[in-house]
Amino acid sequence: MTDSIKILRIRYENIPLFHDDCFEFSFMAEDRVSDPTQVFQLRKNLYTQKLIALVGINASGKTSALKLIDLAMEIVLYRANLNRTTYGKEILSDGTKIIIDFYDNNTCYELCSTIGTRKSSQNMEVQLYFQEELLFEKALTSIKSKKDILDFSHVKSIYKRSDLPKEVQRYLRDDDSMVIGIPQNAPVILRSLMEATNINYLLQKGTTAKEILHVLDANLDELTVTKSDDNFTYTVKFKNSSQKLNINDPWKLASLVSSGTIKGQNIISYIEDVLQTGGYLIVDELENHMNKELVRMITDIFKNERINKYGACLIFSTHYAEILDFMDRKDNIYITRRNQTDASIELLNYASEVKRNDVKKSDVILSNYIEGTAPSYESIQALEDYLCSRID
Repeated sequence: MTDSIKILRIRYENIPLFHDDCFEFSFMAEDRVSDPTQVFQLRKNLYTQKLIALVGINASGKTSALKLIDLAMEIVLYRANLNRTTYGKEILSDGTKIIIDFYDNNTCYELCSTIGTRKSSQNMEVQLYFQEELLFEKALTSIKSKKDILDFSHVKSIYKRSDLPKEVQRYLRDDDSMVIGIPQNAPVILRSLMEATNINYLLQKGTTAKEILHVLDANLDELTVTKSDDNFTYTVKFKNSSQKLNINDPWKLASLVSSGTIKGQNIISYIEDVLQTGGYLIVDELENHMNKELVRMITDIFKNERINKYGACLIFSTHYAEILDFMDRKDNIYITRRNQTDASIELLNYASEVKRNDVKKSDVILSNYIEGTAPSYESIQALEDYLCSRID
């Protein structure tokens, strides 16, 4: 699976939620690589990240950024229909441009898509379609330096949607990207826990391996999910007990199995999936329901060359800056904050803001050295004054 698709960069233009209507997110190792185990090497001087974090205070835009990443990946990795993507209708508008750079089979591609919107004649629901698309390619052997990898300015497009033969356009739905015409060298798995951030339930059927259970809860000996028609049955067995408990209500399961165990089982089962193909796992608020050492274990799995053979990548958001101290690099950390003028979302790369390597990343974030990464002293003082005023 070493030659599966790898996303190199995702860029959006005319996306009003973000500052200057622009969003850009890189999967490449931009800084010097001194320890190759920290990243995944595609070819000489081309490395991709195995861990990428987004950190920011509440309502700073972390989840919105993850939705944009998920959407672009669905288009390229799953050839997803635009109107059936998880977040397309929520975040795209007329004229939004999506630029996705990716690598496959010794070739670098750039897909540029311009989105249109219209109302359905049947129910007046907004429908998305591709107004125009351009696809560029260049062989990796033609790239002379690292800075040229994503530069397609002197490359002629190999396909233009509006110039496709009429017989092709007849069969290509206007909400399907023309990227579906590029044969995939190997399938890549994308998994997301975005929809389960605040609702914690078991996502995978089957029996959880004891090796997983005992890391999450040393007292659990069995956790099985079976489905019959539309009904789920959860079987739980504890150590030193011969009794198996069968539960049909997921909310009752929560009284026996901790939320951290449930979330941990979901994450590890998805990790197993993405490790097989060098795929991608997206988790919003990684630390939710789990203690610090479990989070460290999860990040260490992706850093482990023996386990992560094909360069699978975990993309996660967090409120807790201390998690950043588990990460060896600086260029795989993004900061979200609100612009003070128009409240748009700004996406900053930590490595661009902080040059020193001898300071803890958590100290930088929590000290508000990069303005907007921690609540201001004035707002905290105002809250304390308010509470004092409410007490007789």
